[in-house]
Amino acid sequence: VLFGVADYVPALMGYVERYGIHLNFGETLVAVDGPAQRATFRRALPADADGTPRSELVTREFDLLHAVPPQKAPDFVRVSPLADAAGWVDIDPHTLRHKRYANVFALGDAGNSPNAKTAAATRKQAPVVAHNVLALRGLAQGEARYDGYGSCPLTVERGKIVLAEFSYGGKLAPSFPDWLIDGTQPSRLAWWLKERILPPLYWDGMLKGREWLAEPELQG
Repeated sequence: VLFGVADYVPALMGYVERYGIHLNFGETLVAVDGPAQRATFRRALPADADGTPRSELVTREFDLLHAVPPQKAPDFVRVSPLADAAGWVDIDPHTLRHKRYANVFALGDAGNSPNAKTAAATRKQAPVVAHNVLALRGLAQGEARYDGYGSCPLTVERGKIVLAEFSYGGKLAPSFPDWLIDGTQPSRLAWWLKERILPPLYWDGMLKGREWLAEPELQG
């Protein structure tokens, strides 16, 4: 699909059509010949009558190739006892506590929680882990829970952004009322937010341990 949360697709499709972008779903990059400027993709085909999957190889020429590899956890995580069968740290998606090792927590890209792996997600996860570690040590009360929040500011043109904010299950989780910023539509205010507000929020706040606008939800 073009984007995993359907509410944001109409605005993005408008720009796909405006820019004349050709979408090729169901294709995986398998080889690149840099000197010849040729890329080979495996394209999924309809399955056989007995359900056997089919595919074919398609080679295309390119002027510029931007290839994003499949995401995976680092090798030292994948081979450790902390990993699940797919190689991710095996955590509860809400408490971010390891399912087998009660004194282990994880946040960020290497966990198997089904959230978008974004800096916005980590900003919300860090206070949850901090609180739950303190609670485990008897220094705090209640259990902090992460709702899967993630944010993808999608730049669609200079001066406009589609501000995608969502939680587990693709549920919309806007930080602002629609009359101020409707995240499903391109917005100049969202561009200003990303350009002016978010950099200090991350560099001067999150990365220095300040939990601005990221207080976790507590239970118990």
